[in-house]
Parts: sequence; C-alpha cells; structure tokens
Amino acid sequence: MAISKKLGSIVAGSLVVLGASLPLTAEAQWIFVAHRAMNRVQQVTQDQDDGQAQNTQAQQRVTQVATVILDVSAKRVYEVATNTTKNNPNVTVVSNDPASMTIRLKENDQSATLTVTALNKNISQLMIVGSAPAGENPQTTRIVNAAVKLCNDMGKKCEVGSN
Repeated sequence: MAISKKLGSIVAGSLVVLGASLPLTAEAQWIFVAHRAMNRVQQVTQDQDDGQAQNTQAQQRVTQVATVILDVSAKRVYEVATNTTKNNPNVTVVSNDPASMTIRLKENDQSATLTVTALNKNISQLMIVGSAPAGENPQTTRIVNAAVKLCNDMGKKCEVGSN
C-alpha cells in the first residue's frame, strides 16, 4: 500500500511537471517561428481565371497580398502607416478606421487595404491587399514596396521572402 501511494505521488508529480512545461515549450516554439518570420515580407498574387469571367466586358483584376511581422507595437505601425498614406500625394485615403487599424486607399483605378494586427504587446502584423487591372505588373511591386517602405519608416530592415 505504501509503495502504491509513493508511486502514485511520483506519477502525479511527474504529470504536474510535464503539464506545466508543455505550454512553455509551445510558447518557445512560437517565439522561434516568429523570429524566423520577423521582418520578412511575404507576398501572394492571384490572377483571375479566364473561365471565371462571365461578362466579356468585365475588367479582370489581379490581387496582391503582402504581409510582414514586425517587432513593433501595432499602435506604432498604424501611426506610421497613417502618416505615410496621409502625406503621399499619389494616393487618396478612402477611409481610415483607428478601431480596426485599417486604411483603404485608391490610386487611379487601383485600390488597396492596409491592416495592422497586434500579435502581442510589441509584435504586430502588417498586411496590405491590393488590386489592379490584369496585366499591370507594377501593382505587385507597389504593394511589396509599400510594405518595405513602412518597415524603413519604422527603422526596420525588411527583406522580401522567397515564395
């Protein structure tokens, strides 16, 4: 009986130690992944399928997404993005929502939405989604360049990741 109580105590103690260490391990792995992704601008482009165009006169669009994780507070990223877009004479700010940290922009027939998300107190994600008429390759460059410029404006050196 004494041996089984002692064995039970050892097993219970081991489970408590193991259970307490698992969240730390998971958090450490998340931090490792976040540091590997930090300051890397990732991009995705989606062309509209020719088979999806129902109306031949409907203008096809290309969608570009650029995202970067920064070790900067979301509030600071949003402030820099707001100032940068407000001071850019080439773009029109369609809307700016501080509650959702979202800015909608327009430049000629192109549009973009910039969103900042807090991942924790000092880490944030900047995402820019833009659209342009099909065949206009500069939109891809504009979206990625906008993300890199915002990084530079915050004193961060961002690089474009390989996809």
